[in-house]
Amino acid sequence: MAAALSASGNGKKVAIAEASPRVGRKLLATGNGRCNLINMQDAPYYGEAGFATEVLKHCGKEEVLSFFHNLGLVTREEDGGRVYPGCGQAAAVLDVLRRAMERCRVDIICDARTEKIEKSGDGFRVFAGEQVYACSKVIVTCGGMAGGKLGHDGAAYALLTRLGHTLKKPMPALVPLLAEKGAVKGLSGLRLPAVLTLCDGDRPVAAAAGEALFTDYGVSGICAMQLSAQVHGLQKAVLKMDFSPMLGLMPCRYERVSVQDGKAAYERMLAFLKKRAGLLPKEDLLCGLLPRLLAEKLQGLPLEKMAEKLCAFRVPLTGVRGFEYAQVTRGGIAAAEFDAATLQSKKVPGLYAAGEMLNVDGDCGGYNLLFAFASGMLAGRAAAK
Repeated sequence: MAAALSASGNGKKVAIAEASPRVGRKLLATGNGRCNLINMQDAPYYGEAGFATEVLKHCGKEEVLSFFHNLGLVTREEDGGRVYPGCGQAAAVLDVLRRAMERCRVDIICDARTEKIEKSGDGFRVFAGEQVYACSKVIVTCGGMAGGKLGHDGAAYALLTRLGHTLKKPMPALVPLLAEKGAVKGLSGLRLPAVLTLCDGDRPVAAAAGEALFTDYGVSGICAMQLSAQVHGLQKAVLKMDFSPMLGLMPCRYERVSVQDGKAAYERMLAFLKKRAGLLPKEDLLCGLLPRLLAEKLQGLPLEKMAEKLCAFRVPLTGVRGFEYAQVTRGGIAAAEFDAATLQSKKVPGLYAAGEMLNVDGDCGGYNLLFAFASGMLAGRAAAK
């Protein structure tokens, strides 16, 4: 929709071929229905991260925010730089986009799943639904495979691979972690502030802080999901959970963090437990300190072992949940095969791609929508020239 609006100037005729019965269904599901459309902080990206950085140099967060303000959307910024519609409803974002497309006479053709794009002379033929559309320029913005019915099934990548583009293997990202059942047995439903460190065996790989949620299949919560894409390829994936924030031994943070030396956390935890043990009888040591479900797993352990588990609770992982539970796709069409200033293909003139279709993904917090809108706006502008 951002691409269509940006392309609609200069008397250009613009149409959207939408596979679903209506446009914007996935947008309505973002941010738990609130639509965290942008983040004003520095953006962490993965996949072809340098490409994302270049795109945002040509169309940055301030410009994307101005785009929405000019459409009439009122926004508010919350903690962590997250920007939401002022009314707190994702529908408001979709409403301003749809009304703007009506004003700009953008044709929206729903239930028109695009099966193939062919080069035809100086333009293209787009096979969508039962129709074939002739056009001079094509922008492919089919999104990724994440989100179950709101994502695509992978077939959309063929629209570009048939034209010579390369597909980097798609994987679910921002998705809950799967664990060995015994490691989380009896803890389902617990929500605890923690620092999570993803390890390959005992080697730390990445860390994130926030609220972790134990489930019957593993560990969820934003901090766990931030680490999910990096589980792929690890020989022995292990999650170590430090509950120091829950005990007031370090501040509660909700962000990616650098990997810390576990020795300092252990010494801090042990000193804390020894002080507590001097005040309370052994049988009451964990009462009022830990949720009962976790306390039952640690009750009776020596202080040293208890300290070890509280700052490095070990959860062996078996993988991650599938695309239907993921918020975003890691992988996709190779971004390097497109111009970061225009999103035009370096292989096929007149062909553009933007958003999650490309091998770019970001952390939770508005970064993925920011890249989608920015790349779509650049592609639309360039295609209209």
